[in-house]
Amino acid sequence: MSLNRRLATVSLVVAGVAVAVVAPLAASGDPTQRLYIGMNLHFTGPDTTAGAFVASGAVADSGTADVSDLTITPAAPADTARLFGTETYTGQQGTIVTRFQGEAFPLSSPHEVGIGRFDIVSGTGAYADVSGQGTFEIVVDATTNQIIGTEVATVHP
Repeated sequence: MSLNRRLATVSLVVAGVAVAVVAPLAASGDPTQRLYIGMNLHFTGPDTTAGAFVASGAVADSGTADVSDLTITPAAPADTARLFGTETYTGQQGTIVTRFQGEAFPLSSPHEVGIGRFDIVSGTGAYADVSGQGTFEIVVDATTNQIIGTEVATVHP
């Protein structure tokens, strides 16, 4: 077999494999996407925070982030607490409202960690039909009133 014929055969095999892999992915029509949010917040009251967010992935936007109804309930005897609240992201294209729950620790430290889950409960504007859920991680510095966090969600537009 000549070199040109071997190259042509290899090319056809590679093209066939590519079609076999890509075609099922395209045909699945899976609308699920990932949403990534970074936030920089500060406490504005005993049960509220406010600040800024940046989103990428399924949503590309930025704007303000507000947490209301923040509840931190100590879980004795451990140095932990349960977290609950509602967070609203207001961007240039609309709003996304989430409800979250998780755990904060160590309560005895001025540098706490918060981890947990959230659900997207509503949206407006470009996000009116967005739904989904995800996880969050935050770090709180009580000495500087800084809350830095990230969220990763699977969303269904």
